[in-house]
Amino acid sequence: MGRLTQVERADAQLDELMELTALVTSSLDPAQVRRHAVEAATRLVDAERASLLVLEKRGGRLFFDVALGDDTGALSRMRIIPGQGIAGHVFESCTPEIVHDVAADPRHFSAADSTTGYVTRDMLVVPLSCRGEKLGVLEIINKSEGLFTPRDLELASALAGQIAIALMNARLLARVRSAYLEAWAYAAVLAIALTAAGAWLLTALR
Repeated sequence: MGRLTQVERADAQLDELMELTALVTSSLDPAQVRRHAVEAATRLVDAERASLLVLEKRGGRLFFDVALGDDTGALSRMRIIPGQGIAGHVFESCTPEIVHDVAADPRHFSAADSTTGYVTRDMLVVPLSCRGEKLGVLEIINKSEGLFTPRDLELASALAGQIAIALMNARLLARVRSAYLEAWAYAAVLAIALTAAGAWLLTALR
């Protein structure tokens, strides 16, 4: 199969974004939605790997929610302080960046490469935010051919917007489930209390 023309590639990228938009509003497991979205990031901009870093609810640090290529799970145990590394800097500044020579950037967080044995040459990093709330960052690593372009940045930013919505949907779902469980527990305790009160009343009237 020959190489795609520029028009064909643009059409394929649009189709990918539309499919992801539909996926975000689907009933699939939110964790699977996020993984599909990160996988789509590599296809959209023709990169080798991508990772999704999300802000912890407690602790205020970034963790690797999805890290393509990390088969050992080592990155999932790593935490990054906002402002640390290129990803942490993008999270804190809320400004997307293209870094063509990661090794020459003094902000580079080399511990991730040391842990996985993978060499990051260049990267594209975009912040995730929804309704003004900082949620995390999407980092896309090592362009397969050539350099990351402003067009890649536009596509990644559009993708990041969809991932942010998916994250907010997951949090909303978690809150709904928590509220349901609390209501169920309250109803169960109330039922026990009423049963006990009824038994006591019957005993007292005898």
